[in-house]
Amino acid sequence: MAAAVNADVSDRLRCVANLLANPAQLDSVRIRCCAELLRTAVERAVARACGAEDSDQPVQALLLSLPSHVDADVAYDASQLWHALSRAIRHHGYELTPTVEELRGWHADTRDVAAALHSTLALSGTIDLPEGIR
Repeated sequence: MAAAVNADVSDRLRCVANLLANPAQLDSVRIRCCAELLRTAVERAVARACGAEDSDQPVQALLLSLPSHVDADVAYDASQLWHALSRAIRHHGYELTPTVEELRGWHADTRDVAAALHSTLALSGTIDLPEGIR
């Protein structure tokens, strides 16, 4: 996990994984805190993919521009995951709290999306052209 994504995203994923290791301690507040950690991991991975790590751009704007930086399917997955985590964080009292299983799924999805965004960055770079084409 640590090698596939940058350190701040990896730290958040590890923190949630540690909390998921003991699901009996996960009450509704801790589940929402985990969802917030996962959402910020997605936000950091998206900002990095967009080249806006030190920017004040809203996440929604970055999500809209993400398809111009990465594969459209990866951008769609990142957007859907971010919106799902946002709904989990801001749920109302009359709504059901997300379950531990949902949190496990979001953790796996966040890990996969962050890795996909990171690998897209790793694939970009200089292309060596044959001698005759330069």
